[in-house]
This record gives sequence, structure tokens and C-alpha cells, in this order.
Amino acid sequence: MRAPMKERITIGPLLSRRFHLVLLHLAEEARRDLDSLAVRPLRAIHSLRTRMKNLRALLLLVKQRIPNQSRKAVAALAGVLKDAFSEQRDAQVITSLRAKFPGLRNSGAKENVAPQNVDRDRAAKADASRLIRMVSKHGLHGLTWADVIGGYLRSYRAGRKAMKASEREQSAKSFHEWRRPVKELFYQSQVLQPLDGMKQRRSAAERLSDRLGEMHDLHLLHATAKRSRAKDALKEIAKQQRALIPAIFKAAAKLFGERPGEVERALERCVKFQPSITAQAVRQT
Repeated sequence: MRAPMKERITIGPLLSRRFHLVLLHLAEEARRDLDSLAVRPLRAIHSLRTRMKNLRALLLLVKQRIPNQSRKAVAALAGVLKDAFSEQRDAQVITSLRAKFPGLRNSGAKENVAPQNVDRDRAAKADASRLIRMVSKHGLHGLTWADVIGGYLRSYRAGRKAMKASEREQSAKSFHEWRRPVKELFYQSQVLQPLDGMKQRRSAAERLSDRLGEMHDLHLLHATAKRSRAKDALKEIAKQQRALIPAIFKAAAKLFGERPGEVERALERCVKFQPSITAQAVRQT
């Protein structure tokens, strides 16, 4: 068994402060997104959802330094904010995709992708303000690079496990469930740049996440086409779904080609022997 990373290279108040500032920045920007709903609703919804996914992913890197109950409460509240406008997001996707399928262009009424809802918007703003207060309370004292690397490896292993499940089932459900750990790995790799391998994994995770997202969007459109009984569209959607599968696993091979142990050793060496590079990691995203 290898010896753990030496304390002198893993502990530092600066690391705690950096992560705390990034998490707080995401929460504060989410509140600003909600303030811009009336002016640019689609952009605000997209930004809000992205920030909340990012925040939840980064929580996994610092989970050892937040009480379990508090961490779950923060993650749950971020999830509530992410899902507050999910219907509008799905409607926007379906409206955009319908234009690509002649049999669906005129089926059903055009969705209002961002209808005003005063009560919902007010509740979301209150939740965002509460999220800021909750994140502010946690200084992540004692956070170490060993904690962060451990969290990253858990996400990497979760993504590999979901990949194997998708290889066995190749179902809409398995692909959709796989996307979450892939997206988490994307956000984590992004914040940990320029540590060894992070730029490449960020790019590979983004590509795989996009492919899995396309599969999920086609699944949503398939449900719409099925309700509309648009047989030609259903055939074309199924054809596109089948064509996506090899592209998904090709992207997965690039992201998950390394064993977790190889990733761990590379990160430990970087943190230990390249302090100038390590000092550039964990910035506001």
C-alpha cells in the first residue's frame, strides 16, 4: 500500500478559501441570474441551471469538510433551483428540435418556453438568497488536496461505473443517469485546471456530456412524436438515436481510458512537485 500524501503538501488555508470563494460566487451569480429573468429569460434559466449543476459537482470535492447534513441541505437547495425551470428548458429543446423533423413542425401548440410566474420566481429568489447564506457559513477549514483528489476519483469511478451500466443496457434511462457523473467530472476538471490531465478530461467530459444530452433530448422529442402519432418522425428520431450510440462510446473511451489509480498518481505528483501549477487551480468559473 502506498503511503498517503504528505501533510505539508496537502494542507493550506488558501485551498479552503479558494473553494469557498468559488462556491459562494456560484450562489451569488445564481441570484443575479434570477434578477435578469424579466429581461433575458432563456439566458437566465440556462445560466442558473448551469451554475447549480456546477455548485453541486464542486461540493463533492469538499464533502469531507462540510457536515453531512449541511452538505445535503446545500445540494438539495441547489437542486430545487436547478429544477425550478426544467419544464421551460424541456419545452425550449422540443421547440428547437421540432424544426428538424417535418412531421412535427406543426404538431401541437408552440410552447411558451419562459412564461412569467410571479410566485415561482419570488420563491426561486428567496431560495437563492438562502443558498448564499448557507454557503457563506461553511469555510471548509482544513481542506486538503488529498480530500479534493479523493472526491475527484469518486466522481471518476462513478462515471466509469455508469458507463459499464450503459454498455449493458443501452437504454434511455441508463444514458440519462450516466450524464450526471460525466457532467460532474466536467465541472470538477474545469475548476482543477491546470493540474495534469484536467484540460484533456474537461474537453472529453464536455464532448461526452453533449452526446448524452443529445440522446436525452431525442428521447424527449420521441415522447412528443409518439403522442402526436407522427410515424415518420418516430422512425427518424430512432435512427438518430441509434447513430448516436457509437459516438457516445467513442467519446467515453477518451474520457475513461485511464484507470483511477493512474489518475490518482498523476494528480498526487502534480500537487507535490509542481506547486506553481497547483497554485493556479481553483478559480472562479
